[in-house]
Amino acid sequence: MIEAIRQRRAARLLVGSLGLFLAGLGGWLAYIQVVVPEPLARRAAQQMHMQMPIRAMRGSILDAKLRILATSVEVESVFADPFVISNPADAAAKAAPVLGMDPDVLYRLFTEDPKRRFVWLARRVSPELAEAVRRLRVYGIGLVAEGERHYAYGSLAAHVLGFVGQEEQGLEGVERLFDERLRGRDGRAYVLADGRRRPIWSEPDQFVPAEDGQHLVLTIDAVLQSVAEEAVAEACEKFRAASATAIVMDPRTGAILAMANVPTYDPNRYDAYPADARRNRAVTDPSPPGSTGKPFIAAVALERGVVRLGEVLYCEDGFWAAERLHDAGHRYGNLAFEDIVIKSSNIGMAKLGKRLGNERLYEALMGFGFGRRTGVWLAGESAGRVYPLARWTRYSTTRIPFGQEFSATPLQLVTAFAAIANQGRLVRPQIVRGALDGCGEVVADLAKPQVVGQALRPETARTMIEKVLVGVVERGTGTACQVEGYRVFGKTGTAQKIDPETGAVSHTRFIGSFLAGAPAENPRVVVLVAVNEPDRSLGYYGGTVAAPAAKKILAEALPYLGVAPRETVHERPPTSLASD
Repeated sequence: MIEAIRQRRAARLLVGSLGLFLAGLGGWLAYIQVVVPEPLARRAAQQMHMQMPIRAMRGSILDAKLRILATSVEVESVFADPFVISNPADAAAKAAPVLGMDPDVLYRLFTEDPKRRFVWLARRVSPELAEAVRRLRVYGIGLVAEGERHYAYGSLAAHVLGFVGQEEQGLEGVERLFDERLRGRDGRAYVLADGRRRPIWSEPDQFVPAEDGQHLVLTIDAVLQSVAEEAVAEACEKFRAASATAIVMDPRTGAILAMANVPTYDPNRYDAYPADARRNRAVTDPSPPGSTGKPFIAAVALERGVVRLGEVLYCEDGFWAAERLHDAGHRYGNLAFEDIVIKSSNIGMAKLGKRLGNERLYEALMGFGFGRRTGVWLAGESAGRVYPLARWTRYSTTRIPFGQEFSATPLQLVTAFAAIANQGRLVRPQIVRGALDGCGEVVADLAKPQVVGQALRPETARTMIEKVLVGVVERGTGTACQVEGYRVFGKTGTAQKIDPETGAVSHTRFIGSFLAGAPAENPRVVVLVAVNEPDRSLGYYGGTVAAPAAKKILAEALPYLGVAPRETVHERPPTSLASD
C-alpha cells in the first residue's frame, strides 16, 4: 500500500516537472519567435551569406598596330571571412603550412576584428596553391578571382608604360597618367554560400557588376621601339656611356613612334631595379643642347633677313679674342652661311647672334617651344630652362646661338627639329592615340595633331633642309648618318655638362647627340639620339657616338614605314671637319 502511494507521488512529480519544462520551453520558443526574431534571423543570414568583391579587369595597353604591350590576366587570391571562422586557432594551424605563413600571424588576422567580413591572406597565387586551399575545406577561407598585370615584351617601352602596384594602381608612366581609364570600377556580390564558403546563389538586388577598364592605344610602334632600344644599348656599351636616349617621331603629327632609354628595367619586376633605371630621361633630364641648337637660331637668322644664303662671314681663324670664343680644333676663316652650320662653327653662329640681338634670340627659343613643357602625356616632364630676357647679358648674345645658357630635354629638342621638318609648324608630341572599350569600339580619339605654333615660314624650313641640313650629313659633321637610298638631313651636337660639384661648365663630361630626319624631300620621321657621358678615350663628339645609332634607326624605320628609296647616297667614312 505504502509502495503504491510512493509510485503515485513520483509519477505526479515527474509529470509536473515535465509540464514545467514544456511550459518553459514553450515560453522560450514564444520569446525567440515573437520578441527576438530579427537579431537571430540577421545572424543566420550573416552566417549563410557573404559579400564578395568582383574585381574589374584592368584595360590593356596596345601599340599603334594594336599589339599588346601590357595586359591583365585572371588569377586567384586567397581571402578569409573572420566572422564565420568558429575556431580561429584551428583554422590558422591548418592554413599556415599551405600558405607558407606563421600561424600566429593568421590567428591575429582572424581575431583582431571578429566582425570583419573580408581579409586578404595571399594575393595572386599559383594554380597549385589555389587547389591546395580548396582541399583545405576550412570554413571561412576561400578564393576570389582578380587581375595580375603582365608586360608581354619585358622591358620594351618600360619608361613609357610604367608599372602598377599591388592593387593594380598605376604608379609610373601611362599606367599612372591614365589610371582612371585603365582601372575600371570594381563590383560586389552578396551571395549565399555552402558549408565550404562556395557561392551558390547571388542576391540579385545586391549585385553590382564590375566595369572593366578601357584599353589604351599608344603611338609607340613595338618594332621601331625595339630598333631604337637596340641602337642606344649598342651605343651605350660601345662608348661606355652612363646613359643614352633615343626618340623617333612622325614630324607631321607629333606621334612618338619610339622612346628608348638606357639603363632600362622590366616592369614585371620593377622593384628589383634602382629608381635611376626607371627614370624616363627623354622627358625628365634637361641639358644644354650644344650644337644641336644651332639649326634653330640659324633658321631664324635666315627668316629675319639678317643673313642670306651664300653670304660669307669671317670666323676669325678659329679664335675670336673680343668674345673669348674658339672653334675647337679648327681655324676657319671665311665661311658661307650654310657652312657655318654644316661645319658647326661656334664663332660663325655667335656672329649671327650679334646680328639678331637678345630680343630676337629669345623670341627664337620661345617660337621653337624651349623653356616650357611640350604637354606630352607623360608624368615628370621638365620644362627645361630659358632665363627671362631681363637676365640675359652681352655674353648670352654669343653663347645662346651655339647651344649654351639654356637647357632642353631630348623631347623638346626632337619636337623643335620636327617643326623644321614639318614646314615650320610646331606640333605637340603625342604618346596616346586613343582608348577602346571591351568590344573594341573607340571611346576616345586623341590622334588629331595639335599645332601649337608656327616657328618658321614653310619656305624657310625647306631652305634649311635642302641647303643646310642635308649638307651636314653629306659633307659635314654628320656623314656617319648617311643611309643608302635616302637623303638624310641632320645636325650633330657635343654639349659640355655642368659639373654637379662646382656648378661650372665641365671639361670632362659631355653629351654627344644627333638630330636627323628623312627623306629630305618629304620628311616622314625625325630621330634624336643622345649619349650621356661617353668614355672620352673612345669618343664623345655627337658625330662619332650618336650619329651611327641614328643611322641604324633610320635605315630600319624608313622601309618599315613604307618609304621607298629614291636615290643612292654613296657612303663615306666620317670626317673630322668640325667639332660639333
